[in-house]
Amino acid sequence: MDLTSLPFEKLTQTDVITASKLAKQVSDSPSAVSIVTAADIRTFGYRTLADVINSMRGLYTTFDRRYEYLGGRGFGAPGDYVGRIMVLIDGSATQDNLYNQAYIDNSGLIDLELIDRVEYVPGTGSVTYGNNALLGIINVITKKGSDFNSAQVAADVFSHGGRKERLSFGKKLDNGLDLLFSASWLKSDGQDFYFPYFDTPKQNNGWAIGQDFEEARRLFAKVEFNGLSLQAASVTRTKASPLPRREDAFNRIYHLVDETSHASAKYDFNISQDFKSVSRLYYGLYEDKSIREYGAIDPKEQFRQNQHEGRWWGLDQKFALTRFTGHTLVFGAEYRDDFKQVFSPVALDAKFQKQFVYYRYPYTNRTYSLYATDEFTVSDKLSANVGLRYDKPNAIDCSVEPCIRYAHKAAISPRLALTLQADAETTIKASHSQAFRLPNPYDISSSKQSDLFKPEHVSASELVLLHDVSPKLRLTGSVYHYVLSDQHYVASASGADVFDGQSKTKGLEVQIDQSWAGDVQLRASAAWQDATDSEGLRLVNSPRSLGKVNLSWPALDNILRIGLEAQYLGSRITKELRNSDNVMVRPGRPVGGTSFFNLTLTSAQRWNGLGASFSIKNALNRQFEVPASVVRNTREGMALDTMQMDGRTYWLQVSWDFWK
Repeated sequence: MDLTSLPFEKLTQTDVITASKLAKQVSDSPSAVSIVTAADIRTFGYRTLADVINSMRGLYTTFDRRYEYLGGRGFGAPGDYVGRIMVLIDGSATQDNLYNQAYIDNSGLIDLELIDRVEYVPGTGSVTYGNNALLGIINVITKKGSDFNSAQVAADVFSHGGRKERLSFGKKLDNGLDLLFSASWLKSDGQDFYFPYFDTPKQNNGWAIGQDFEEARRLFAKVEFNGLSLQAASVTRTKASPLPRREDAFNRIYHLVDETSHASAKYDFNISQDFKSVSRLYYGLYEDKSIREYGAIDPKEQFRQNQHEGRWWGLDQKFALTRFTGHTLVFGAEYRDDFKQVFSPVALDAKFQKQFVYYRYPYTNRTYSLYATDEFTVSDKLSANVGLRYDKPNAIDCSVEPCIRYAHKAAISPRLALTLQADAETTIKASHSQAFRLPNPYDISSSKQSDLFKPEHVSASELVLLHDVSPKLRLTGSVYHYVLSDQHYVASASGADVFDGQSKTKGLEVQIDQSWAGDVQLRASAAWQDATDSEGLRLVNSPRSLGKVNLSWPALDNILRIGLEAQYLGSRITKELRNSDNVMVRPGRPVGGTSFFNLTLTSAQRWNGLGASFSIKNALNRQFEVPASVVRNTREGMALDTMQMDGRTYWLQVSWDFWK
């Protein structure tokens, strides 16, 4: 391959499709990459990024009726905003700067109809992306206007009073200008839930009525011309939660309101034939405006609303040099300014009028980064990838007087990887790397010992095998071992905060990709993992095993395409029960594994611009529960430590391309 002929983005992160139509990474990843394409998204009826993630090898999500939380490689505690897997959109990080949360449900920035593909790169990513890329990278690649080349309107209806409308326009003009604009609106009435835990006359006999609705509005714009790319996205999402934050507020208002905006400008150009550059300027905004109602309390404080806000901007300058034979050198610098990180809840009366501010905790952080990687040829069959990143944070906490400047040491993130092309069909990769995560403002504000927080560090080793059994059958396998250090946890016996915890995980993942004549496609994967926390106990919400099968084939003379998906999620452990002194009174209990099937019928061709898709999720109506993000227990011995998931649901979408 002539690397000098590739544009910068393809040189550093875009994959090449082999003759067997299976993805193989060119560079930037010493691990086994998973890719879900736009065709996969349509074939299997995925509606959120969480659906896509659940189909990927070794990954899973957990829903607590507020958010979907990302889990993988053994780590995925419910309610853990961080997740430790970084989510990017076209190479730009999307996590907010208050919680570092990856928004993968309807609070996410992108409608799935705008996605060209989703890439999951397991293993540490701090060499390339810095803070918070501990366990992997998920990069969402958006479509271009030329992929639509029309205006498209879509209408969806789905279970529990759900409906969605979307209007998109994409076009590439004769002068090369590529335009894409989209807007969507989603609304769901949700369900009513019965909780035996709250079954008292004062708590509506355990019924949460009308406390599960959801609304979301999205806007997206993308313009590309001669190496310049401008992109902007925003989402506002309101989600009612049937579970309150306070025991005396059951069946009362608890609405999570998230507003996220992101904008970036990128310029890609060739300085010379073998020296390329890409400059990226980005800006982000996140606001948490969640509101909840109290029970018996002063009428001036009937409601409490978050007025939390985060703003940040940054500049990243990359260069790629291919002047030296056998070497692809990528190096650069990044500056990120988290200039606003504020937690400020306020009290509202019965008329939602502001009464007073409970507190105001402001933070800031500036991070300076330098990085370099070199992918070079050692011999005809052996290549190496070495990388190093230097990040120097400068965090300031002004929630106390005088302000505290955190003396976090500079983070050094190294990576060494070897790739052996044993023969034309077999590739072996071995890697060792380290990554880090800074404590975020939410971590710090929720602890009375904020000055003791340390950056988390992970050390990761992985061995990968890629083998093409035949032109239409590929086998992928990997074994890994992670050690995550300097974690904050609460000791079981004493209830004290500890800041030097260490958790470990090891695992094995395998996948086969098979195709047959007639465009029949199969992808099947299995994962086994063993993860323990800082006290040697099994990690909360970490399934020992995961299994996934995706099978699709054409039907009715290629009028329809059928997508059948089966997933198995192994048993997991709930969070432990603790008393008022935060001492453990009962360890987490096991929650049984579950399996379910999804079926999707999709029009393979458009008729006068019309297309349709119909999905049945959890087709066998399996009833199952997952560990809850907040555990509750009473003196009577009752506990609430799991959350019931949906049974069978339906989704129908009709779209029309009405202008060319």
